[in-house]
Amino acid sequence: MVCFCSVLACVHFVKRQPVSRRSDFHLVNRLRMKDALGNLYWVMHRLFYISAPNENNLWLALCLYSPMVDMTMDSYRVINSCTGQLIQLDERDDEKILSAREKQVLRLIDQGMMSKHIADMLSISIHTVSRHRQEIFKKLQVNNSIEACRVAKELHLL
Repeated sequence: MVCFCSVLACVHFVKRQPVSRRSDFHLVNRLRMKDALGNLYWVMHRLFYISAPNENNLWLALCLYSPMVDMTMDSYRVINSCTGQLIQLDERDDEKILSAREKQVLRLIDQGMMSKHIADMLSISIHTVSRHRQEIFKKLQVNNSIEACRVAKELHLL
C-alpha cells in the first residue's frame, strides 16, 4: 500500500502548481508487492495526476508499477517529467495543507470539543466551524473527524 501521506503531500504540491504545468509532475516511491506464490518484490510505483478538462481540479490518478532497479531510493519524491528534476517534499510542504485556523479547529476537535463549544471558544459562528470542518475533510481527503485527526497526526499537523 502506498503511504497515504506521500500521496496527499504530492496532491497538494501539484495543486499549487500553475494549471498548465500540473501534468509535468509525478510521484515516485517504492513499495513491496506479492506474487501469486506469496513472494515479496520491491517495485517502483509512479503516480500521475490528470486534471479535469476545462477545470482547475485534479480528476484522475494513473498508477504505473515496474520492477525496482534503484534500491537506494528510500522515500518518495516528486519528479518533473519535463526536466527530470527530483523534488524532495519535506514536512514544511505538509504544513501548508491546512490553514492556521483549520489547524486550530482541528486541535480542538481532537480534544473532543463539539462545534458549538469550538465556535464559542474562537468567537465565530457554528456555521464557520462547520465550513472549517468541511475544508479540513476535503483537504485531508477523509470522511470524518476521527480520520482527520489520525491523518493530521501522521502529517505532524497536530
